[in-house]
Amino acid sequence: MLTMIRNMLRSKLAGLLFLLIIVAMGAWGVTDVFSGGIGGNLAAAGDTELTESRFDQEVERQLRSATDDRGRAISKAQAAERGFIDQIFQRELLQTTLYAYGSELGAAATDEAVLDTIRGDSAFQTETGTFDPAIYRGLLSQNGFSPSSFEAFLRRDLTINRLNRAVSAALQVPGPLAQLQAAYSGEARKAQWFFLSYEDLPAPEPVTDEDLTAFYTERQAALENPQRRRVSLLHLTVDDFLNQSEFTEDELRAYYESVKARDYSAPDTRTWTEFIFESEEAARSQLGRIAGGADPSTITGLVNSSERTGQQTSLSNRALADRLFGATASPGGIFGPVESGAYYTVARLESITPGAVDPFEDVRAEIVDVLSREQAIGLFYDSITRLDNLIGTGASLEEIGKDMGTPVLSFAPVDQSATTQNGRRVSALLQDPAIMQRAFELTEGSKTSRFGQEENAFILRVDEVIEPFTPDLDDIRDELRAGLESQRRSEALSEAAQELKQRIESGDITFEAAAAQYEAPVSAPDAFITRNPGENSGIPPMLANGIFSLREEGNVLTAPLRTGDAVALIQLTGIDRSALSAAPATGVQSELEAAIATDLFRAFVSDIQREIELKVNQDALASYKARVNPDT
Repeated sequence: MLTMIRNMLRSKLAGLLFLLIIVAMGAWGVTDVFSGGIGGNLAAAGDTELTESRFDQEVERQLRSATDDRGRAISKAQAAERGFIDQIFQRELLQTTLYAYGSELGAAATDEAVLDTIRGDSAFQTETGTFDPAIYRGLLSQNGFSPSSFEAFLRRDLTINRLNRAVSAALQVPGPLAQLQAAYSGEARKAQWFFLSYEDLPAPEPVTDEDLTAFYTERQAALENPQRRRVSLLHLTVDDFLNQSEFTEDELRAYYESVKARDYSAPDTRTWTEFIFESEEAARSQLGRIAGGADPSTITGLVNSSERTGQQTSLSNRALADRLFGATASPGGIFGPVESGAYYTVARLESITPGAVDPFEDVRAEIVDVLSREQAIGLFYDSITRLDNLIGTGASLEEIGKDMGTPVLSFAPVDQSATTQNGRRVSALLQDPAIMQRAFELTEGSKTSRFGQEENAFILRVDEVIEPFTPDLDDIRDELRAGLESQRRSEALSEAAQELKQRIESGDITFEAAAAQYEAPVSAPDAFITRNPGENSGIPPMLANGIFSLREEGNVLTAPLRTGDAVALIQLTGIDRSALSAAPATGVQSELEAAIATDLFRAFVSDIQREIELKVNQDALASYKARVNPDT
């Protein structure tokens, strides 16, 4: 029977029927079968879904505070190009998995827990400590949340925190372990040291030609030069157009007047009267009288009133502050009623005192810079079309540079790290990662099309390809001799230091006598240091770690200096372990518990990820990234 069914499924008729079924399912919107059972969602874990709309809200929220290296806001397209969206997606996958696990356990935060957290947050409260819905909605809006999205975010966060607390709730570091950690941190030591340098040793044997030949043969593989390429680069940037900007004095002043209030004025100070009512209806019934300038004593249903003077930041009620200090607000205007805790407030603007204004002469140079850059950006993008047309004509790099007024820079041959044969890195070839990548993709004599990010355009040409080679001994004889001499000096210095170390530790010679043998001064501060010595401890930071690597008093350590021309010999002269008998500090125990809890939670998360099936719709993610960045 099974064989017959298999044969039928292999027939052309079965294939046609299967195709018709697929088309019909697509027409009726049945697509889950092709996306892992999660439809158009980006991911799903259990009953928890990561929808595209929720993910998009999270992307927008995080990009609100993200900037590039020049302090400019990052668009979604740029975020997609730089991998930010993939990073956010990975974080959201983890959060989705953890929330799904919490929900499966019945540990998801309840509506009451979410509500209590919101109402107990001081950021959403008035000066009297009561929850203010207007402040709540205003703060959410400023941070890219709607009430529903924030509550979902908070529910997930509270649930994950519950899982975290569940791991560490019963965690208590044993007293002996905390005491041991306290003793480790509090242990103090003192030492003495001296430095042994090249100059303190006899001159090494001169390098003979035979030595040089043997050294060359031994290091021949390491001496091979990698493939290098000689390239020329045309770099067009916005800065190339800054000197083409010209403005009349009238244009500069017109711009100044248009942005003066926003950019060149201190915040104004306003005086207003606040009228407080018990209900919104009572407040609205008196709007006409308040607008007519009625004295507070004649207003009915008034709980309280006061005249206030200040700047926008002095108002805790964001909704009222935004209206009262709005650009269109004028004296005599009324604003409200606005909910303020258990009451409703109406404000009447009495007067406006403008803030101090920067004189035009003081900011003229800044305005010229701003306008020049704005105009240069426009000229830059206008020139891109001309640049592409020149590339399309087959013009040479030099012809393109001449037409565009941009110099063509040629560089000495470099390897894939943009390093020349003499070891110098060419920074101009590192300003965009694509430069070196394309330099080693092209054949000799060919050039790229235009490439580059943001306000940069590059064209690269490979002028010459230099294949890997090993230089002849005669070509590098002097450099090789210097290298061999340096190696011998280093070996002699290390051997001398090790010999002294062994003699001191064996008792054959004292530490002071060893130093005197080379006329080296001994440093021996009469003070104990901890593992993190302060600036005034009297010991070089590079030696501190070495002191705590020694086991017993009298032990000696040799430590080559970073300069390579000297070695420090360090002897441990004292250990203070009095901290071992002292009661461990509370801070030490808390630090240990936090560190262990973090490790436990990571292990817990790994188990959760193995237990909860996470379905990811990579096609939906790719579609989302394509929409936010159409150029990909």
